[in-house]
Amino acid sequence: MIPQPARAVLAALRLDHAGAPALPRSWDEALAFSDRTQLTLSLRARLAGTPVWGALPEAVRRRLDQNHADNTARLGRLRELQSRMVERFAAAGLEFVVLKGLSHSPAFVADPRERVQYDLDFFCPLESVYRARDLLLTLGYEPLGGMEGFPTDHLPTLIRKTGWRWQGNFFDPDHPPSIDLHFRFWDEETERLPAPGVDQFWTRRAGCELSPADQLGYAALHALRHLLRGSLRPAHVYEIACFLQQRRADAAFWTGWREAHLRELRSLESVIFGLARLYFGAVVPQEPPAPARRWLERYGWSPVEALFRPNKHELLLHLALVDSARDRWRILRRRLAPLRLPGPVEAVHVPDHELTPALRLRKGTRYARFVAGRIVH
Repeated sequence: MIPQPARAVLAALRLDHAGAPALPRSWDEALAFSDRTQLTLSLRARLAGTPVWGALPEAVRRRLDQNHADNTARLGRLRELQSRMVERFAAAGLEFVVLKGLSHSPAFVADPRERVQYDLDFFCPLESVYRARDLLLTLGYEPLGGMEGFPTDHLPTLIRKTGWRWQGNFFDPDHPPSIDLHFRFWDEETERLPAPGVDQFWTRRAGCELSPADQLGYAALHALRHLLRGSLRPAHVYEIACFLQQRRADAAFWTGWREAHLRELRSLESVIFGLARLYFGAVVPQEPPAPARRWLERYGWSPVEALFRPNKHELLLHLALVDSARDRWRILRRRLAPLRLPGPVEAVHVPDHELTPALRLRKGTRYARFVAGRIVH
């Protein structure tokens, strides 16, 4: 089900293999997969400086080096933007923490230049989140249209309409970063799975970042949310696998993690830990619950397979984790008969006054195709 070039990319990133990885039969297909799954820079980091690097076609090495250079330029702009936002939030007396992104280095990725990042994420408690949004509105940001009713952990994504358009470069330095303002760490109402103690992530924060144990917990919950909604990226799992591998012998850390995170919360996190072991050979601190173990044995690769042939196997996992028949019915109804149209997919950064008739037609046509594809799925 998973083509050889994609399997070769995943095998090259395994943390439990010391030998030289097998190379893809088709680098075009391999890089198309790694771009799509945000693994290209991680793949470059694993191959660079090894004998395998010299065996790569020169065009592939040049391409990977250019991707790294483009992402390095993007990273500098992201750091500058995040620094400005932190200063403005602090000056306005807003309480917040930085989520994901730059806060994941070095715990999840040794070199932040090896991580693709398209947005900035901040968590603000409810009493601050709307003030933070209003501040960003004064800076020229505006909510992404069509996202108001979606079940998310954050307010509608904020973007700046700079006129930028997608040109096929996943590492485009000019890509304007969006900003997500989160107001909760887990959406129990939608997922129908309790995560007791998750609100304590906020009370245990250190400055404008979560504690290391809570960074891991939030990363796992974030990946689980994407898994249960059919949108998991292997890069989410790879970063967590790197964290687990780096901390595998740190007994004090894992003792603190178990003390801080209640059993039910650790159980949810361990589902993603199971995927990190399956995909990348990470050593895990806790086994997933029995329903998740059975699902991993039979359907663990289905999130990757879905990139090539759509499936909804994650729905079986979700239903197995939920105890209530009423909650299972709600999940089924939401996943099989959604009542909301998808959000926009084309030219979202182009101001309305710059939308030519041809671009409006292209935008409408692409959206219609996307909606039709989702209905078929």
